[in-house]
Amino acid sequence: MKRLLYAVPLLLMAAACQQKQTSAVVLNEICGKDQDDLEWVEVANASNEAVNMQGYKLVKMDGDGVDKTIYKFPDTLIAPGAIMTVNAEFLKARIPNKKPAVIELIDPDGNIADAFDSEQDLELEGHAKGQSYARIPNITGGWALCKSATWDEPNDTEAIPAETDELFDEEEE
Repeated sequence: MKRLLYAVPLLLMAAACQQKQTSAVVLNEICGKDQDDLEWVEVANASNEAVNMQGYKLVKMDGDGVDKTIYKFPDTLIAPGAIMTVNAEFLKARIPNKKPAVIELIDPDGNIADAFDSEQDLELEGHAKGQSYARIPNITGGWALCKSATWDEPNDTEAIPAETDELFDEEEE
């Protein structure tokens, strides 16, 4: 089954649980390899107004510190509280799951709207197949390693502690 770029409206969590974001659009979940061997990045609208994604881009930094634009957003509106998923079919480079992941969301003016670095944010150099890095709660929370990637589902309490030593199954290559 092909998964395409789409937006899914989600309810915002209670104000008491929210953390302020510096940008209207944020990274919400990053998966290097889910149970179906798919890779994807979720981007969410944390504001109260629709945002046109044209001019935004996803940038991946490799281990040598070289930036590569992996996706340029088309002229697409993302509704308040909605999440847009970009999967491997549209990404111009792989999202690593067994190496550190550094993904930046760049706004149309060239500024970093949001960024995720698995080593800096979670002290992790990768995640096991089927896991993901996600904001808990959706859109407003801090980063956590999740037991199960949550494509098309809210990020919830499926997070496992970042200090876990059992990130990869013995069978994984």
